[in-house]
Amino acid sequence: MNSQSLIAGMRRRVLEEEGVLRKEAALRVALCHPSPYAAAMSSLGFQTIYREIHAHPEAAAERAFLPETPGLYRTSRLPVMTYETGTPLAEFPVVAFSIAYELELAGIFEMLDLSGIPPLRHDRTDRHPLIVAGGPLTYSNPAILAPFVDLVLLGEGEDLVHVFLDAAASMRREELLSHLSRMPGCAVPGRTAGSAGMGKAADERLPARSQILTKNTVLSSMFLVEPERGCSRGCAFCVMRCTTNGGMRLVDPEQVLSLIPANSRRVGLVGAAV
Repeated sequence: MNSQSLIAGMRRRVLEEEGVLRKEAALRVALCHPSPYAAAMSSLGFQTIYREIHAHPEAAAERAFLPETPGLYRTSRLPVMTYETGTPLAEFPVVAFSIAYELELAGIFEMLDLSGIPPLRHDRTDRHPLIVAGGPLTYSNPAILAPFVDLVLLGEGEDLVHVFLDAAASMRREELLSHLSRMPGCAVPGRTAGSAGMGKAADERLPARSQILTKNTVLSSMFLVEPERGCSRGCAFCVMRCTTNGGMRLVDPEQVLSLIPANSRRVGLVGAAV
């Protein structure tokens, strides 16, 4: 398999997707998942943030994933590129990662290295993209991200991502990081003093749900939606004890049903205590 075959495979996957979002915007964000496509596109959080970025009037998101065959990318000198336009990650002003657990850090390192972006924050300069991280890991162990990212968005991202995009659309890098270091839910390594708190989405922003359906995922052609968020239990072994939900937030069943497309072939209910 050569580089042209790899690119053709990406294009074929996009053609087989339903619900891809496209628009021209002043701020382009490479939204990355440090897992291969088949696993990443079954992530409800990843798909939700993809839709939220597109909902912002001045921003658009393009998706990128950990290659299934990093070795072939390396030998072909092929950078990680977005699925929507084939743009290398290094050409974006913002590269944002959705990360669920510590083992996915290796995927972040691989994607940055393949893109010619130094994985360590102190090795990057203003000519490199701003590296942002969010996702479930920010509930349990956000400090582990500090050496590698410029900004961590803590907790639920539906509203918090708009706080970031509002600032990123109008501020230069240093001003942006200085401003966000004082904002709740935003942690800027080396700048944020004390606890930044956790972001919490407004109840009317629930439920999270799929944006793109494709047969090429672990949960093939399945529309995912939350019937609830959080959990009423506080088990010490579970990451959900760290959430900001104050227990479990239920979504009205009629609201859930109204969001399921009529042509959905399979539906998955996602939650800690469904």
